[in-house]
Amino acid sequence: MVSIVLGAALGNIADTMKENREYLKAKKGMLQERMLKSGFEERANLKKARAERTARLDAAMGLGFSERAATALELTGQLDFQLAKIMDLKKDLDPTYISNLTSGLESRINNNEELAKAVAEGLSGPLNSIEDQENAFQRALKSTSITDFDEELNKLIMYTGGTPNSYSEKFSITPSKGSVISESEFKNVDSIITDALSVLYSDVYETDSEGKTRIKLDQPGGKEVKFLFNNLSKEATKIAQDPFNTFSTVGAAQFIIDKITPASGLPADVVNENLNESLTSSEPSYWDRFRN
Repeated sequence: MVSIVLGAALGNIADTMKENREYLKAKKGMLQERMLKSGFEERANLKKARAERTARLDAAMGLGFSERAATALELTGQLDFQLAKIMDLKKDLDPTYISNLTSGLESRINNNEELAKAVAEGLSGPLNSIEDQENAFQRALKSTSITDFDEELNKLIMYTGGTPNSYSEKFSITPSKGSVISESEFKNVDSIITDALSVLYSDVYETDSEGKTRIKLDQPGGKEVKFLFNNLSKEATKIAQDPFNTFSTVGAAQFIIDKITPASGLPADVVNENLNESLTSSEPSYWDRFRN
């Protein structure tokens, strides 16, 4: 009697194991079919997208962008526009544009922890994302029990990696910046600065026979004013070339003149020594500290 019961129990266990094996086999087949229909297509699309993004990154670095700067632009969706602009401008591209854009981006990355983390992760997000999906798929196919299969299947279902990484906050880059400053624009800048300095330092300026205003270098303070003129022209050009502001060449020159006009009566060398600080100061009475 015992042997009959034991035999029946073993038979039931064998039938259950057989059913489990068949169930597991069927589930694996369904998983494979699912991966073939959707997973491969998804991975193909992701692979294509990553290849395009990597190509843009390589192109940018080939033009002189740092890898971090190019990556930051790609993460915000702005690299394609910048590359197209650079290609369109060709010989008319400002030679400082890429270096200015790169240094500005590097500074912003250094000062933004969230952005720095996104750039460090790169274009495809966490490095283990796509590997996690593929490993879970392989482990599921190799599992020998329904419990193991369900565990790996759950990991596969919960998988969200592989989506191209991005950063939502775009950089404020002026679209119109990038063109080389023309000779006529340089002349406009110099003219604006000359008009202002000839008022501030009228004692070292004169009008020549052709009606042009010029500095009398042999006059006391003349050389200092000439040095100030050159410095103001250089700073106006730098501001106009900065891709992260909206100043035109004329606007940049006028901005600088507005900053130094309150320095009326101060020696040119004092203005020179404190020019950079004054340009970033928001104090309307900044120059008063240098008066006796």
